[in-house]
Amino acid sequence: MGSTSNSQLSLRRVKKFASSSVLESNYTNAATPPTPNPTQNNLRTLVNITNHPLNHPRSRSLSQSQFEGPKFPFHNQTQRFTRKSVSQATLQVKQHATIESLISNPPASLVESLQDLRYLILTEGVTADMDGNSPLRIYIWSILLGVTPMRTGDYVSLVRRGASSSYSKIRNDTFRTLATDPLFRRRVSEASLIRLLNAFQWKMRDTGVDAQYVQGMNVIAAPFLYAARSEVEAFSLFAIFIQRECPAYVRPTMEGVHSGLKLVDQCLETVDPKLYAHLQSKFLSAELYAFPSVLTLSACTPPLPEVLKLWDFLLAYGAHLNILCVVAQLLLMRDELLAAQSPMKLLRQFPPLNSKTIISVAVSLVRKIPEDLFEALVNHAR
Repeated sequence: MGSTSNSQLSLRRVKKFASSSVLESNYTNAATPPTPNPTQNNLRTLVNITNHPLNHPRSRSLSQSQFEGPKFPFHNQTQRFTRKSVSQATLQVKQHATIESLISNPPASLVESLQDLRYLILTEGVTADMDGNSPLRIYIWSILLGVTPMRTGDYVSLVRRGASSSYSKIRNDTFRTLATDPLFRRRVSEASLIRLLNAFQWKMRDTGVDAQYVQGMNVIAAPFLYAARSEVEAFSLFAIFIQRECPAYVRPTMEGVHSGLKLVDQCLETVDPKLYAHLQSKFLSAELYAFPSVLTLSACTPPLPEVLKLWDFLLAYGAHLNILCVVAQLLLMRDELLAAQSPMKLLRQFPPLNSKTIISVAVSLVRKIPEDLFEALVNHAR
């Protein structure tokens, strides 16, 4: 009974923490500059945390040129990314050993709370069961995206408009969404996915945004529907995510996706010229093998619980980092790809996601990326 009560108390506190009114008032009145939007966070602070654990993100940050971290081969990445023991005297965030404790006893400053939350997502992760279910995840995503709670009636009014101009395209894709994933199929109905995507088209038309349904949006919606407690909640997060994190991905020409694919090639050439040259010698550009992974922010690759963990990271530090996560997956396949006469056979379906290892490798790539290329990466989906 005590455990259940504590869990309910924790959920109540995180709801309050996620409140849009609290977020707005704290950002407006904070004495210190607000934490950048995840899409604007250039990971300099993140590099500082991961490689210099005695430095808290709110104390100072390092540029790429200043960073001197440990060097290790990307294609044989086995180093643990988390840091279990750091000095409490110099790293105040370690007062909170878990996200739950941070939520129960947050710092007075919202800015500090968000920085601590991101750090704990990176180092400790969001607690979940084997199926990826977590009572806190959807609240954490709401906090990171700054989502304003949506009234059920507003969503229902969108649904009641009936079929949008994209309805037939949506119906052609929804039945295929994570079709081989029993966890998703058991929890999320095709009808809810259709309603969400169709309602989003009406919302885009109302706001005058140059966006339309494109293949892949159904897969992006899937993690939100799986993690959320309600369809309305999933819709509100999905809509903000698309509009803020990757609007260029859903424009008619999908210009953001194609820019992202070029960036996969450019980043791979920068961090591993040998692997890049080998793939090019087989006439394999990212356009041929990485399109689904870029378009869906890696949600197309199972298992779903690992997708959710990867998205915890992407929502905390910016969805643009999916490009480096795709490169990381290539580096983790490096030996096999170099030995293969037909690498495309390996690239048709990426290996099952291992979120911790992928995130570790992706973060290690940051210091390898030139400033101008990294800037292009940050902005490509906008």
